[in-house]
Amino acid sequence: MHDGGRQSGSSHNFSVFAVMTTNAMMGTKEAAAGAPATAQKIMQLMASLGISGQPRNYELLYEACAGGNAALVKEIAALGKSPEQASLDALAIRYGLASHNALAAGQAAGEALRLIGEMSSVTNKCNQDKAIALQEIREIADRLTSDPVFAMTDFASDASRLLAIVQDLLSAERILGLRTDDILGQMRGVRSGMAASHEALTHDTVTGLGNQAALATRLKSHFESEDEKTAALLLVRIDRLKGFMDTHVAGAADQTLRQLAALFRQSLKKNDFVARTGPDQFALLLADVNRDNAASIAARIRGKVEAESFSFPGRDLPPGFLSLTGGIAFTDAARSPSVLVSQSEQALAVAGEGEGREIRFYSADIAARAARNYRRDVA
Repeated sequence: MHDGGRQSGSSHNFSVFAVMTTNAMMGTKEAAAGAPATAQKIMQLMASLGISGQPRNYELLYEACAGGNAALVKEIAALGKSPEQASLDALAIRYGLASHNALAAGQAAGEALRLIGEMSSVTNKCNQDKAIALQEIREIADRLTSDPVFAMTDFASDASRLLAIVQDLLSAERILGLRTDDILGQMRGVRSGMAASHEALTHDTVTGLGNQAALATRLKSHFESEDEKTAALLLVRIDRLKGFMDTHVAGAADQTLRQLAALFRQSLKKNDFVARTGPDQFALLLADVNRDNAASIAARIRGKVEAESFSFPGRDLPPGFLSLTGGIAFTDAARSPSVLVSQSEQALAVAGEGEGREIRFYSADIAARAARNYRRDVA
C-alpha cells in the first residue's frame, strides 16, 4: 500500500510537470522571436517544484521544457518536490548539459588531487617504515661490529628482530602495491571522466561537431598564431529547420541535424573547422581562402543542402525543403575572435532579411548600418 501511494505521488508529479512542461514548450516560438515567454514559464516551473534558481538548474529545466526531452521530464518529476541539488546535478551530468559538465570536470579535478595526495601519503608512510627498519638493522650490525662476543649473546633476539623487520617490510611492500593499484585504478576512472567531461564541454551532443566553446578555442588559436593565413568565418542558419523543430516531437530533427553535420564535414578541407552554435545554426571556419573561394564554398554547400533528402521516423523532408542563409567575414579584417564573430553575425542578419538563401559578406555598408542601429537603440 505504501509503495502504491508512492507510485501514485510520482505519477501525480509527472502529470503536473508534463502539463507545465507543455505550457513552457508552447513559448518556444515566442522565445525565438525574442519574447521572454519560455524563460518566464521555466522560472515559474522551478518555483513550483521547489528548485533553486541557479543558472545550471535553469539550463536543466530548459532542456526538459524547450528542448522537449521527454525522458528528462520523467526523471525530474520522479525526484519529487524540492529535490536535492546533488540529485539535480547528477541528472544533468548524465544528460551531458554544458554547465554541469563543467561542474563534473571540476569535481573530477578535485578527486584527482585527493587521490594524488593519498598516493603521496601512502608512499611517505611506507618510506618512513623503511627508514625505521633500516635504522634498526644498522644498530644490530653496529653491535656485532663493535663487540662481537657480547653481541653474539644477544644474537638470538637480534635474529628474531631481523626476521620481524624483514617480514614487516615485505608486508608493507605488499600493502603499498595493493593500495597503489587501487589508487591507480581510481585515477584511470577519473581520467576517463575528465576526458568525457571535456568531450561534452567542447562538442555538440546531437551531431558530435564542435560547439561554441570549441569554436572560440579554434578562433583564439588562429588569432594568436603568426603563421596562419587569412581565413573566413561562415555562419549559416538552416532555413525552415527551426520551425520544423518547434512543431514536431522532441528528437525528430536529430537525424536531420546529424545528416547536416555529415554533409558539412564532407564539404570541408582538412584544415577547416565546423561547429554547431545554435539549434539551427552552424559555424564554418574556412582556412586559407579569399573572397571568391569563400563564396564558391558557401554556394556549393547551400546547393548540397537543397539537394539532400532528410529522413526521420514517420516523415521525409524532400530535396529543396531545407536551404541555408549565410554571413561571411574574414580574419584579416577583424582584430579579435569576438569582432570576427560579430561581423559574421551582422552579415548573417542582413542576409536573413529577405526570404533566405542569401550569402552576404561583411562590408562597410553593413558596418555603417550596424552603427546606425546602435545609435538609434541607445538614443
